[in-house]
Amino acid sequence: MKFVIIGGDAAGMSAASRTKRIRPDIDIIVLEQTHDVSYSACGMPYNIADPERDMETLVVRKADVFIEKNKINLLTGHRVTVLDRAAKKVSGITIDGKPFSFDYDKLFIATGASSVIPDLPGFDLPQVMALKSLEQGKQIKEYIQQKQLKKAVIIGMGYIALEMCEAFEKRGVNVSMVKPGPVFLPWLSPDLADVIYQELIEKGVDIYAGHAIQKIEPLGDGVQVVCENLTLGADMVLVAMG
Repeated sequence: MKFVIIGGDAAGMSAASRTKRIRPDIDIIVLEQTHDVSYSACGMPYNIADPERDMETLVVRKADVFIEKNKINLLTGHRVTVLDRAAKKVSGITIDGKPFSFDYDKLFIATGASSVIPDLPGFDLPQVMALKSLEQGKQIKEYIQQKQLKKAVIIGMGYIALEMCEAFEKRGVNVSMVKPGPVFLPWLSPDLADVIYQELIEKGVDIYAGHAIQKIEPLGDGVQVVCENLTLGADMVLVAMG
């Protein structure tokens, strides 16, 4: 039996390891588009907040351990682009541009959600980033260090946005948060939301709810986020819209 798993973070590798323990005879293939597997994604904002802490400490188990010890065919740098359910086949391309294809008897998709990136001008600029993978976490942390970041704009006000707001604040970066919706934290009771709002204001965070994003433009070495009736300059923009 051939069991193919798309996605090599916590869910994918847990499924692969558990299956191999129960059924050692099963041929397990894990396809992961990045070079990182089995890491603590929830810990990334807290790691970014600490300049002395290596991002690699978030990795629970390295790829070679799964390959050598658990006998799992773990292939990193493999991005699946086509799923043919009728033929029971997945296909894609490696990070080096080489095509690949695998048949399967059972398929498990464990990719997690993708970051929402609006289809608007400027969201492809190098100063505009999102936080989903460990690779993106490393990129953000390195960018803060290399550019000696002073000002960041966070688009969104959800969990990742708030955690990254705290991380930026601890790194001495001034933060503005902006989103199209008019309510600061609509998923919390108003009393709890107000506590968080006041804490952010006391930390010097600027909060702009109810401003639709129109575009992001280059501005010197940085960028500016152009909204309805509002323009915010920044060295970096973090897109955290869910």
